[in-house]
Amino acid sequence: MAAESSYPAAVDVTPSIYNRMIERVPEEWKERFQDPLKWDDSMREQVAAVLLPAAVEEAIAQSRLRGDRGAILYDQKDLETIIYYISQGNTDTVLWMATPETQAEVNGLVESYNPESEAVVVMVGAGTVQAMWVREDGKIETSGAQSTNSLPISLPEEVTMATEEEDGVYAYCFNHQQLGELGRIRLRPSATSRLEFETLMTPGDTEAQTQEKEMVFAPIAETIVQRLKQALAEGE
Repeated sequence: MAAESSYPAAVDVTPSIYNRMIERVPEEWKERFQDPLKWDDSMREQVAAVLLPAAVEEAIAQSRLRGDRGAILYDQKDLETIIYYISQGNTDTVLWMATPETQAEVNGLVESYNPESEAVVVMVGAGTVQAMWVREDGKIETSGAQSTNSLPISLPEEVTMATEEEDGVYAYCFNHQQLGELGRIRLRPSATSRLEFETLMTPGDTEAQTQEKEMVFAPIAETIVQRLKQALAEGE
């Protein structure tokens, strides 16, 4: 059972983890580590050597501060990487793209690990999710990278989708080449159904444009929500 907490379900710990990484690298590397956007392949081994220890330190610090247990989520995007601490009971919401089996694996690890000396680290990349249990002795237990669920429908050619996160609530955001922003589907944590889906359409500049957006967005949103609900039900 997740502990009650007044803290947000997800918190961005990227700056803190980067600072912990900088503290661990040799002096001659510190300047290069200041700007993660400038990291290149020549730094791959050095980054890998300090990332997990820094993540474990941060997970332990967050757990002690908040009085709960959770996971470190390493969310690797095209232009930047954001690292979150996710509290127990909220990982399914954040890992909306993962299969039910992967979600269950993460939940099991968060329930089992020792928050005083260990960490659960989840790496999210392009099309994959990998859960790792970093043990007290530094050994890593993992079942490897697992494929994610793709968006449950094919979008029209002129419509694109991106994701965003705010205060632990994730959303699909849809844009149209001519009409601009269509709207978003927000994935809210729920005590009864694990996730609730909130569909928000972005109005147009005129009533006619609003109606045109609705004609495009409504069937997309309805189908996605329906299929995501089916996927959740199948994973229970």
